[in-house]
Amino acid sequence: MPAIGKEIERPQSFDQIAVREVDNYIEKMEKKAENPVQDQQTPPQQVQPPQTPTPQADMGKVVALQNAAVAKAKIVLPMNREEIEGGMKSKVVDSVRWLAEWCVMMIKKYPGRVFYMPPTQPQV
Repeated sequence: MPAIGKEIERPQSFDQIAVREVDNYIEKMEKKAENPVQDQQTPPQQVQPPQTPTPQADMGKVVALQNAAVAKAKIVLPMNREEIEGGMKSKVVDSVRWLAEWCVMMIKKYPGRVFYMPPTQPQV
């Protein structure tokens, strides 16, 4: 039960909300149609002449060139060929299977840039 003296705010239906918003929009458009002179009085935009490049303007280009060089780097997989072939035969719930699937995806996505990890030497 609400407190005495407080009004209960009833939720409005979607139709009531839509009608209220449409009415506001229609009023704005009518005012705009009544006063078209105000829209025409805005000064035209001035076109600025092209500026000579400054060192600060070249900074973004340098970064873009560095990112392009990084994108062409060699990719070394965390597994060698035998481990990937064994991982593909594992069960789907095993993590080695997911790592092998990821390696195969990288080979297909970046052909010619992906290399297998060199085989590990047995430790004595």
